Amino acid sequence: MNKMIYGIRSILFLAILFTSIMSFIAIDTSIAKFLIQDKLLHFAAFTVISFLAYASDFKIKRIFLFAALILYGFSIELIQNTLEYRTFELYDLLSDIIGVIVGYMSWKYLKKFYPDSWFITISP
Repeated sequence: MNKMIYGIRSILFLAILFTSIMSFIAIDTSIAKFLIQDKLLHFAAFTVISFLAYASDFKIKRIFLFAALILYGFSIELIQNTLEYRTFELYDLLSDIIGVIVGYMSWKYLKKFYPDSWFITISP
């Protein structure tokens, strides 16, 4: 496996770690007002995570990776529902799912039109 894939997987791990930490910490109300575009943050995070996951060239079927990413978003929402300072929000989950779809489509588009780029893996 080439070093670039290890690098992409490392960035993916850090993105998942950061997203998980941010999903479970209590946020001060003054910061919450600043982060009013919560759904946009969910969308952006899952777009990046999805793109990196597909670019990581895991040896599993794409549909399983898609399901795992959706399950990750659903798991975050379930855990947040058990926390006093967080709640389960269906629109957050919807933003996650849309982000996964856009991340996948972005990766697929770039792979098709720029097959020799550093961010696209060699595998079909």
